[in-house]
Amino acid sequence: MHFSRLTSSLILAFAAAACSDSNSSTTTESDPNQPAGSTGGSTSTGAGGSGMAAPAANAGSGGSSSETPTTPALNQGGGTATEGGGAVAGAAGTSAMAPPVGDAGAVASGGMSFFVTSRGAGDGGNFGGIDGADAFCTTLATAADPTLAAKTWHAYLSTSTVDARDRIGTGPWRNFAGVIIANSVEQLHAQTPGNVNVMTTPSTGAASETTWPLNNLNIPLDETGAVVPSGQPNVLHDILTGSNIDGTVSATGTCSDWASNTGRTANGHSNRAGGGTNNTSWNFSHTTGCGQNAPGTNFEDETVSEGGGRGSIYCFAID
Repeated sequence: MHFSRLTSSLILAFAAAACSDSNSSTTTESDPNQPAGSTGGSTSTGAGGSGMAAPAANAGSGGSSSETPTTPALNQGGGTATEGGGAVAGAAGTSAMAPPVGDAGAVASGGMSFFVTSRGAGDGGNFGGIDGADAFCTTLATAADPTLAAKTWHAYLSTSTVDARDRIGTGPWRNFAGVIIANSVEQLHAQTPGNVNVMTTPSTGAASETTWPLNNLNIPLDETGAVVPSGQPNVLHDILTGSNIDGTVSATGTCSDWASNTGRTANGHSNRAGGGTNNTSWNFSHTTGCGQNAPGTNFEDETVSEGGGRGSIYCFAID
């Protein structure tokens, strides 16, 4: 009798202890069917324990984060234009900068039909002739976006046999950001002649100045979307044209129809500001030399850098 009672007591004590151990433990499991980044898996919580919620996954495939970049302000004295913003989640969740947004798409969609070259050809006004200058435009456009190779690119340069205004198509033309710089040949060349103080007269109201405002660096972008440096000491706003303000050939010269680095020619100011006969003209502000300045120099007499330049030209898609 005493043995039976002792055995029963031991059995009851053992069962109570086992039940107590089970209730005091906590088990947290991940559900293999739960999508990545969800809050928690299946969690069983007993007395004295709590389940931990799984952290939410970061943006982007693979769980890496995609942060919204900070958009720096445009450097009005030069440098590069970094517009747009907003993170774009990549395949691995990395961030990417969006191109500048204009009124009708940017270079990624093949919408660009005008740009200032980001450099000269390297031999002053010698591009190997007008065909060489056109090829130079095509090369830079294609490097910026291969789809732009489908367009026909012409340099805005006058020669002894053709005026620049007759080489560029009919418009409208858009810059890298998709902004219209002019709707027609007539509007493009409707400028206010003379020396204008852009500090007191920011816009004269001429037709071309409504789409290409005076002293605005956001319009004459290069093929990469960068602004043309136009502030001291890095002034590179002189753009070769060989043209008068109306787009006809200049009597000053055309660097032997763009096949020589000797002589003189006409140029314009990409930012439509500075000094010269027509300081706010984008295509004829003053004259300059056809020579190539030494590397690392600027404002060198009888070279394309004479008034602050690098031998850049304007490029237009004619189709």
